[in-house]
Amino acid sequence: MSEKTSANHCPPEILAPAGDYDAFLSAIKGGADAVYLGTGEFNARRGAKNLSSRELEKAIDKAHSHGVKVYLAFNIPIKEHELQPALDLIDQAYAASVDAIILRDPGLFRLLKATFPDLPLHASTQMTIHNKAGVRFVEELGASRVIVSRELSTAEVRDIVDSSKIGVEVFVHGALCYSYSGRCLFSSFVSDRSGNLGACAQPCRWKYDTLVDGKPQTEIMGGEYPLSCAELCTLPGLDKIVASGVESLKIEGRMKKPEYVTGSSKIYKEAVERICKSGKYLSPEELAQKEKELAKLFSRGFTKGFILGDRAVAHLEYGSDYGVYLGKVEKVVRSKPYGRITLTLHEEIEVNDGIGIHTRVNTKTGMLGSLVNGIISKNGKHVERAKKGEKVTLEISFKTGEVVNPQDEVFLSTDRSFLEGLQEMKVKPLPVNIRVTARKGERLKVTVESPGEIPGKSSGESPVDYVDSVDFVEFEDEYVVQPAQKSPTIEEAIRKAMEQLGETPYDVGTIKIEADEEIFIPVGALKSARRQALELLLEKSTGIRKKELKHPQLSDLAHLYKNEAEVSGAEDTQAEVSGTASAKPTESESSTSAKNPQSLRLSVEVNSPEGLFQAVEGKADIVYIPIESFHELRSPEYRKRLKFLLKKGLEIVFTLPLIAHDREMEALTPLLRAVKEAGFTVACSDFGTIQLAKELGIPFVARKDLTPFNSFTVDTLKKAGAYRVGLSSELNMKEIRAVCEALEACGKTEEIELTVHGRELLLITENDLLKPLIDRNVLKPGSEVQLLDRQDRSFPVKRWGTRTLIYNSEVLSMLKYIKGLKGSGADVLRLDLTLNGEKEIKDIVRAYSLALEGKKGKLKYADVEYSTGHYFHGI
Repeated sequence: MSEKTSANHCPPEILAPAGDYDAFLSAIKGGADAVYLGTGEFNARRGAKNLSSRELEKAIDKAHSHGVKVYLAFNIPIKEHELQPALDLIDQAYAASVDAIILRDPGLFRLLKATFPDLPLHASTQMTIHNKAGVRFVEELGASRVIVSRELSTAEVRDIVDSSKIGVEVFVHGALCYSYSGRCLFSSFVSDRSGNLGACAQPCRWKYDTLVDGKPQTEIMGGEYPLSCAELCTLPGLDKIVASGVESLKIEGRMKKPEYVTGSSKIYKEAVERICKSGKYLSPEELAQKEKELAKLFSRGFTKGFILGDRAVAHLEYGSDYGVYLGKVEKVVRSKPYGRITLTLHEEIEVNDGIGIHTRVNTKTGMLGSLVNGIISKNGKHVERAKKGEKVTLEISFKTGEVVNPQDEVFLSTDRSFLEGLQEMKVKPLPVNIRVTARKGERLKVTVESPGEIPGKSSGESPVDYVDSVDFVEFEDEYVVQPAQKSPTIEEAIRKAMEQLGETPYDVGTIKIEADEEIFIPVGALKSARRQALELLLEKSTGIRKKELKHPQLSDLAHLYKNEAEVSGAEDTQAEVSGTASAKPTESESSTSAKNPQSLRLSVEVNSPEGLFQAVEGKADIVYIPIESFHELRSPEYRKRLKFLLKKGLEIVFTLPLIAHDREMEALTPLLRAVKEAGFTVACSDFGTIQLAKELGIPFVARKDLTPFNSFTVDTLKKAGAYRVGLSSELNMKEIRAVCEALEACGKTEEIELTVHGRELLLITENDLLKPLIDRNVLKPGSEVQLLDRQDRSFPVKRWGTRTLIYNSEVLSMLKYIKGLKGSGADVLRLDLTLNGEKEIKDIVRAYSLALEGKKGKLKYADVEYSTGHYFHGI
């Protein structure tokens, strides 16, 4: 147990987002302690401008000179062909002294830990770490920090902090994903833009009708945006989050404007300093004012989020940014050149501010925006600004005025003066004083100092003795100053070379030149000496030394495939776990069967014991069934039939929950022990249940929910105890073959599984979407719920406890392409029939079984819309 307490991280780090270099500077202006950013396309915000490699090095130097850390977001799964480019890019960041890499891919974790052992690695929230076992898993991978899921409560976060040896980071502000991060395939399957790969089309912000047994219930749901989350704003309970002991508070927003970054960083920085320094928090009046300022930066409405106990995170009425409530339209005049709306102001407003109007009558238009072109006071005069409480008429866009009606809500979306105030903030300059000593026959010397307040001197006095400076270095170049033969180097040329500080974090303070007459120094030598002197100054002032490029080659890292205990750290335990998968059953009821490498086997996932027997009748080789069915399957009703099937070689695998918070993990542990004792195996969908299975010594199947994209990730899961790994459903055939070929080249022993039939689970959310329907007694047992989008695609919705599952409108079917799958390198083809009835299960399994035998299999259910998923095109 860790000895950490909340006081260890008070104040915690404020971690700000940066989508480009301007936003990065804005984070420093706002007082952020650290900045996270991306470069290239290897991050989960491909829509952001991101930074170039050159800008990254410049940003790191600038940040370090101001005492700010830089974390590089590399929070996506990496495809096989991307592994080497990923290593190359991280090598550049490492040489530039980046402070940490934020990772999602377990295989890349291992590669980086082996290549850059001194480089801190943070486990991204995209890894869906939401329990203590999951934290232990990433800690063993080499993580020094974990960004936990946003669905955890403050109490759960505190429990993880108190139980963990590594740092914990939480999101405190910004956009919320409706799904558990890392578990959303919605955008990927409806628009071919993968959220996992940073290209989300944001289908959660789209309009949907809610149907129950075919009848619209959108009005009962409360709006047309059931999946659109309000913005997270934890300012009202920030003191409770700080008290949990987390070491970093993260602000979302790499797609947001620089002013957002400055303002949100400043507000949260000031708040945590107040909490930690005075022990007091913001007054209700101060809190209300700060929340308004945050809303002016960006707001879809605010929620305190799951972390502060607010489970109603969706804002169903509208899905766009609208800012601060300004008032209701009392009167509309539709005229040219401007439309006019009259309202009583709830906030101050100025000419050229921006407003949003929620049109309740014309629902097709939703939220409309307009510039405030003019303000007319109550006495009919045009004014520049109007105060809260005044009744005024706003001159707005004629087109907007055409569709506005009385009682429409008006919001202040752009406060021009507020934003201009943030824009005018400057990064504190870092002046540098330079002295050049150039004597004939002696080496060129460049002395640089970063002046500060020196004891005994007034703040306005320029220091004369450089050695007394706060940071001071003297660089002696190899170049020996020569007598001039033709054109001497004049003092002005030396000064000009010293002034060209370019992309360094420094500004010129004073330049002093001590040079002999009639000397010659090449301009290149002057610039090189200046550059190296400033690099030494930066190293001294920050304590961070630039590193050498390592030029790692993927081919040199193949030894990591060997069956070593890199992940577990315990060779005896690892040998026992990794050998179990191919071992013979030790009990008559053991379900682990040795694979036949000569042919593809068929696995089927069902939801009930009867579904299991139907799958067997259809000739399934492997059946996945929820672990909740374990005791029922071993009851007298099924025991004999089950024993007979196991003797014939059927493999039964018990599936563990998709999500399991620690309270659920505690209930799961005894059941896992019983499964192990009976000789069965399990299937894991998150890193926490993998760690639990590993610690209990249970061989497991690593499911595709873990998004394995490359051979190193597959191998990492194997070393944790997986005897079968399901590849991500976002890979196409070419990418699947690349993974399998890489594994074959290293003598793989684990099985590769591909999902070839079923409705894709698009997302899982902690939000209880269907609760309004249950509260109104609309939802009956057996009712079917769908979300219908504007293209008439129907997405089935299921309730799992108080969580919500949403499935794809199409059913994946690769029945016609079984022959091609035989050459993919896979060992097992999986049918997900958890949403199918018992008769359907038998028929579908039989069709695939016939196809595997080279015969013609046919699906009988023509009313279903089928697709081939991502198998034949990339994302």
